[in-house]
Amino acid sequence: MFHRDKRMKLPLKTIYYLSFLFFIVIPILLVLIVVLIVLNQQFKSQAIENIKRAQETVIADLESDEDIMSMRLSHMVYTNNNEILRYAADTDTNNYSIKNENEDKLSKAINLVLEPVKDIISVSFYMKDGRESYVLNEIRIAQDKMKQTKWYQAALENKNRVFIGYYDTKKSNDLYTGSKKDSLILVFALSPDVTTDRSQKLEMVLYYQSTKAAERVKAYNRDYLSHKNKLGTTQIMGDDGKLIFSTAKESDFPSPKYTCIKSPVKFNNAVWYVESYIRTPELTSDYWRTALWVLGAAILILMLAGYYSRYFLRSIVRPIEEISGGLRQVEEGNLEVHISPEGQFEIRSMIHQFNAMVRRLKALVNEYEEKIKSADKTQEDYFAAVIKEEISPEELNKRSKEFFAEYYTVLGIYVENYNANEKEEEAKKLIKRFEGNPRFASRCIAYKESPSFFLVFYRITEEDYSEKIVSMAEDLQRTGNHEFGVRIFLCIGQKKFGFGEFDALVREIREKMCLRHLKGTNSIIDLNREGSKMDQLLLLSKTYEKLAAALYTADEKNLNQEKEKMFQLFNNSGLEEARLQVFAAILALGNCFSRDYSNFADVFGQQYNYIEKIDRIEDIKSMRLWLTNYFAWIMDYTASKLNIAKTDAVSKAKRFLLDHYEEADLSLTKVADYVGLNEKYFSNRFTKECGETFSSYLMELRIQKAKELLKSTSFKVYEIAEMVGYYNVENFNRMFKKLNGISPAQYRKSV
Repeated sequence: MFHRDKRMKLPLKTIYYLSFLFFIVIPILLVLIVVLIVLNQQFKSQAIENIKRAQETVIADLESDEDIMSMRLSHMVYTNNNEILRYAADTDTNNYSIKNENEDKLSKAINLVLEPVKDIISVSFYMKDGRESYVLNEIRIAQDKMKQTKWYQAALENKNRVFIGYYDTKKSNDLYTGSKKDSLILVFALSPDVTTDRSQKLEMVLYYQSTKAAERVKAYNRDYLSHKNKLGTTQIMGDDGKLIFSTAKESDFPSPKYTCIKSPVKFNNAVWYVESYIRTPELTSDYWRTALWVLGAAILILMLAGYYSRYFLRSIVRPIEEISGGLRQVEEGNLEVHISPEGQFEIRSMIHQFNAMVRRLKALVNEYEEKIKSADKTQEDYFAAVIKEEISPEELNKRSKEFFAEYYTVLGIYVENYNANEKEEEAKKLIKRFEGNPRFASRCIAYKESPSFFLVFYRITEEDYSEKIVSMAEDLQRTGNHEFGVRIFLCIGQKKFGFGEFDALVREIREKMCLRHLKGTNSIIDLNREGSKMDQLLLLSKTYEKLAAALYTADEKNLNQEKEKMFQLFNNSGLEEARLQVFAAILALGNCFSRDYSNFADVFGQQYNYIEKIDRIEDIKSMRLWLTNYFAWIMDYTASKLNIAKTDAVSKAKRFLLDHYEEADLSLTKVADYVGLNEKYFSNRFTKECGETFSSYLMELRIQKAKELLKSTSFKVYEIAEMVGYYNVENFNRMFKKLNGISPAQYRKSV
């Protein structure tokens, strides 16, 4: 629309008018034009389609007449060994008595053949000597005139084939006595050869039939002239351009004012065309009525848009201009500015907030100036000092009375997904961007404990502070996600007053920030609402630290032991208690990842809301299945990420044992050599870090694998003993019974 720099300098009202014109008015007009053009084509196409459907009924009548009458004529000629043709030939005599006798026979035979057909007007027989014989009605057209027609000549040339002709009655009684005006009479002609007419007297056999197509055409035309339909004036034309049937003058319509729609009718010997002439404007007459409705709707929409535009200017644009002007004055240093609230509710709230911000800013400036004069520390300095334990909260209260003068709370902000190489710089930019939020700037003091964790002191100035903090937190999360690509988790502390509980509140935030592992992306933990259950979870998670460590180091032996303990606990607890145990295990695992500065969400590629996910599990059996799959997934992930070259000796040894436990000659010396340590030193270190001796760990690992094989396979006991590294089956049985209290065979029966 304009160059970007020029557009940015335009007033808000001008931008609004231009946007309204280019994005509302012009698109509506363009859509309207396109819609009207498309509607015009659709209405025109529909009108033509209606005319074609009407023509198809006329065509169907004509084709039906041809099929039926051709069949009847052929049947009449060939029936009873050409009996009717013999009677007709015998009427060609000068003996009137014989002639009358044969005419009676002919009439009776034809009436039998034609019964119950009522549309046949006449059956005519033309003799080669010029004589005629008629049944039903005598045709008044002279033979010479009839013989000059193309269809008659074609029938003479093609013996024993039926050809169709026509006659349009211009007035009453002109074809036969009783004929009506404006009727289309179809003539079906067949010229018999010597095999059909052995007398060789007959030249032509003719059927005359009135067709319903003519009545249909007349009805269409009558209704069109009386404005009951929009099918135009219909007529039937031959392929030679001659008019076959019409109720109108030929000169009435071939002009630019009319549109012609025609459809072909194919017969054995000719092609006719059903033509409809309609005044071109009538094809779209219905369209104009619809177009007027569309135009009316478009005008109404534009009027409503205009009203909205006026309302928007008065209630939103103008107050925003006032706020913009006020901000310019504040930017210039005028803190006495005050804007009268007007416009929509949200705008009035914004103006109130602006006025409050100006007052707060004025107070902060005055406060800052007072501090500069007294050369004292800032509130940020005091907050950092008390967090770093350089001074106590009590000492802070003595130095700065106003610090704990109001109700407050502490917020914990945890940030994930930083650019790995620029964490410090990104953290500084993020805090500076947070200070662009009016609520954060006016009520919060932030301290960066690490690039990923911030503590924020929040001054409470309203009753519904919790909702305001959540709203501010959601805004900070959107900012962090859109501008820095990071995920932000927030923990809201409880409301406090005075310095006495400050340290406890900070400790609680640090401890419970880990609860983010159980919640989804950008979650908010409000300690005012989530109290005793979270304390219970934190305490319970400590019992699953060994399980978490086994998962994190891909220690399958200890994982299976801890998992069995957990599943035994499930057997004696209800569903809610089992859910609590699962939450605690996931929390312990998340903490294990965090201690090693690994991102727990990387395991699955996203941060899950485990509380919602686990709450959807409806029974203990499903819980065990889900947990087994979950542990297997994490085990695969940690095993694939475990860098053996950089892992400590004990972890390397455990991985080596897991890969080689089936070897009977596996020994302490062999494993110590593998990890590159002195045998005695490695043995002491393994016992100290694992809480059990090397031989005990290896024995339990082998017996554990044996139990899995006993449960899931049908191998014999001695075969399983060899599979887990015992070539002496008695020794295997002894060790198995020592650890499990029963023999391998008894164990297999029990499971």
